[in-house]
Amino acid sequence: MALNYFFAVIFLISGLSALFFSKTMFTFFLKIANDDELSKRVGLAIGVSGLALLIFILNIDNWHYRVWSIISFLFGFGFFLRGLFFIFFRKFLVGILEKMIDMGKVINIYAFLVMICLTVLTVSRDYVGPIEDISDCSSGSKLEVYCVLSNPEDILKTPDEKYFIVSEFGGIRPYEEPKEGGLALFNLNTKMREDLDITLGLNVWGDPKCQRKDLRFGPHGIDLNKRYDGSYQLAVVNHYPKESVEFFELVFEENWSLVWRGCVSIPKKYYINDITVESNGSFFTTHMYPRDISINQLLSAATFKYPTGVVLFWNKFKFEELSFTSSGQPNGIAKKDNILYVANNLSDTVKAYDLIKKEEVFSFGINGPDNLVIDNNAVWVTSLNHETFDVIAKCDGYTLKGIEEDHMICSLPFKVVELSAKDLIPINIYTFNENKAAFPTVALPVGDSVWVGSFSLDRLVSFKN
Repeated sequence: MALNYFFAVIFLISGLSALFFSKTMFTFFLKIANDDELSKRVGLAIGVSGLALLIFILNIDNWHYRVWSIISFLFGFGFFLRGLFFIFFRKFLVGILEKMIDMGKVINIYAFLVMICLTVLTVSRDYVGPIEDISDCSSGSKLEVYCVLSNPEDILKTPDEKYFIVSEFGGIRPYEEPKEGGLALFNLNTKMREDLDITLGLNVWGDPKCQRKDLRFGPHGIDLNKRYDGSYQLAVVNHYPKESVEFFELVFEENWSLVWRGCVSIPKKYYINDITVESNGSFFTTHMYPRDISINQLLSAATFKYPTGVVLFWNKFKFEELSFTSSGQPNGIAKKDNILYVANNLSDTVKAYDLIKKEEVFSFGINGPDNLVIDNNAVWVTSLNHETFDVIAKCDGYTLKGIEEDHMICSLPFKVVELSAKDLIPINIYTFNENKAAFPTVALPVGDSVWVGSFSLDRLVSFKN
């Protein structure tokens, strides 16, 4: 998608040049066209370059699915055609250029407006290929599909590695009003959903001011860690019925279950997404953007990549902002030793921060990264291989106002990337185009498979690693 932004800059510069310098440019081309020998040499150079670009693009599989490759094709075709005019239709070209110079401001404004439209197109659209309704829940050539869950936004392994704990996402603003979701188990043997029993205990791990009287939750990001006393603490970002971080003890008797052990209320100026919890009960969490942000403001931040949020640290007494992590929608978060990894969804980066030096040490560019999973010496992350407007244009029920209740279950391209935890250099990149999933949020390796969850689907999917 970097090529989309490259073309956007080219179109913007071309538009401004057309507005202010078109007469100079047309006069320059007219001088070339009036010189027979020079016209042939320039025509040959332009035509050969255009033909080479055409051959390159036409050898890319499904090149017509992407805006950047369609534009590249049109550039190649335009260069090739222009070369032919310089060589074989020189007098006709001279006449056209003279008329364009005479028309002056009309051509200037028209060319400027066309270039601005192309600039907007290239930053707002990427995937224009086919999609399909995947509500039938069949598996594909690459993906095994298990339609037994509701919006499995985040997943993690139980200590015996026989189950996943699944966060069944209930939604966030501005896409939709948060509603009740749930926490569930996914049995890796039967490949079926199982209930995860929860009982209310005493608030011994959270803020004493934060209390709970029922078991309604709207979970988002989750993390599991062993505390210093040997108990397992599950930390859950929660959006319903209030904004909080919920703490549970994961216990095993006949099966895995949860005991509520407290919560932390989130100040109104923060809207959090994911969490990584320490062995002493403190945690890092990602503040995405203001709670009252609109869809249009979100799209603006996605286009222009300016900061909207920051990583927070709860020291068991209060929240602290880590100012050196400010970015566009901090999303997934994970920690290994003194390095904090953060996926910035709107800034299209995964960054590694040294918590001792309080500075960024590594960065990797990736479109729409979400949750992060550390597995041995690798960081796993998902990537949206499309733009937001691609969804609105192609998937019924996804609108500028948000996600409708009866939205289409559609397929969209995505990637799963395995990065080196040492320096964020890619180890493996798995690409899925015409597939049985969309909107990936988490990739979790288990054995020879990688499992992928989504914030807006009814399924988990897996592929062979």
